[in-house]
Amino acid sequence: MKFSLDKHLDVDLQYIFGSKWNVNAEDLQNYEAVISNAAKRVQRIRKTGKGPGGKAVLFSRLPYILDENVLMAAEERLRLERLDGIGKEQDVLISIGIGGSYLGNQAIFDIFYGPYWNMRSRRERNGYPQVFFAGQNADPAALMDLVRQLRRERDRCGRKLRVLLLIISKSGTTVEPMAAFHVLRRELSDFCELSFITVTDRNTGKLHELAEREGWEQFAVPEGIGGRFSVFSQVGLVWGKLVGLDIRAFLDGARFVEEHCRGKISDNPALMLAAVKFIAMKEYGVAAEVIMPYGAGLRALGWWYAQLLGESLGKKFDNHGNIIYNGRIPVACVGTTDMHSLTQEHQQGKKNKIVQFISVRNLPDKADFFCDDGRAGGMVDLGMLLNAAARSNQEALAQEERMSCAVEIEKLTEFHIGMLMYFFFLATAYEGAMADINTYDQPGVEDYKKNMFALLGKPGTEARRAELDARMGQAA
Repeated sequence: MKFSLDKHLDVDLQYIFGSKWNVNAEDLQNYEAVISNAAKRVQRIRKTGKGPGGKAVLFSRLPYILDENVLMAAEERLRLERLDGIGKEQDVLISIGIGGSYLGNQAIFDIFYGPYWNMRSRRERNGYPQVFFAGQNADPAALMDLVRQLRRERDRCGRKLRVLLLIISKSGTTVEPMAAFHVLRRELSDFCELSFITVTDRNTGKLHELAEREGWEQFAVPEGIGGRFSVFSQVGLVWGKLVGLDIRAFLDGARFVEEHCRGKISDNPALMLAAVKFIAMKEYGVAAEVIMPYGAGLRALGWWYAQLLGESLGKKFDNHGNIIYNGRIPVACVGTTDMHSLTQEHQQGKKNKIVQFISVRNLPDKADFFCDDGRAGGMVDLGMLLNAAARSNQEALAQEERMSCAVEIEKLTEFHIGMLMYFFFLATAYEGAMADINTYDQPGVEDYKKNMFALLGKPGTEARRAELDARMGQAA
């Protein structure tokens, strides 16, 4: 079974649906009511903007964020448009965030800018700044190495660097990015001209209060948009404008999928993909999902998807309070690199996983190499090799009756990446509705944060700290 959205995005389900060893038509018939109800629930979210428990869930409005006042006010849109010029005034942009405030932007940076962006001249970067990420890990060595790198850059150019700190945190209390912000502000202030933009809660929180007090430019994280859904919001759009991303094309890709994946399962690839994965998990013992994009620049896209899958579907309770332990273990790989390591386990390990391939039909570059295999001329294009490797991997898995699915985009543009990322939003929303869980919260993440605050001695957490110390003492 294959779907095509005007050849921009193709979904191939032949190795997850239709055979004796995977999901079949009888399974779909048995789950027909569950699938139909899920489609209705997502459609209700589209219409009402309300999810489980009546809480705001507005991800379906993201494709229209620049055209309506639901998620971004008109005044904020005007300020967003001016950021292109502000980005070109900077030598360096440091994006500070973690989780959904980091992963989407890192994925886009890797796809469209790449590992050698900062080595290009200002002219080759079309006037845009060097880009670094910070706050995505509480690692002092990595953070101070960034400081040292910028000091070397200052010495090279012989003047103070113009550095923009973009601090992205809805609550303004997440430890890792806020710690990185305070360290960078202190360490860079003596040899850099610092400026600041925040993306945070619209009206409350410590970061909002600090930005108000200091007079920094502020953008809002909209209500009803969780971090893992936020790449199409101010979280991604502000960063994108500062580095020259075509954010309109990016959103147009999302809109294309939103408007082409509303129908019944027979013509809705997002709903169909969600259904076969859900049934595979429920009926065929699937406990893990491997996301395997083909291309080095797509590696971080796998990390982004792993968060989307893990936080959205990994839930202890359903919407009625029943313990169900829903979800699949997300594993981010990249082809062809991990075909020489992890594919061995995928191929001959336990039959408890789905492999989801992502590929690009028309790659932006060509590079021929001589392949002495007896063919005429002996020349092979590396892009052909990359796509042949993906197909070979999928076929090899099928020979061992291992489930896989393949999503292919036509080419690497902002439009097509917007399509791809939003397609996964919708598939995840549909599957969460099938499981009857709250796809849009992350209570498990909040639990570890409470423990960390207690261990760091935050006022008001003394009882939890005592409980944690007692447990550690018993374990010892």
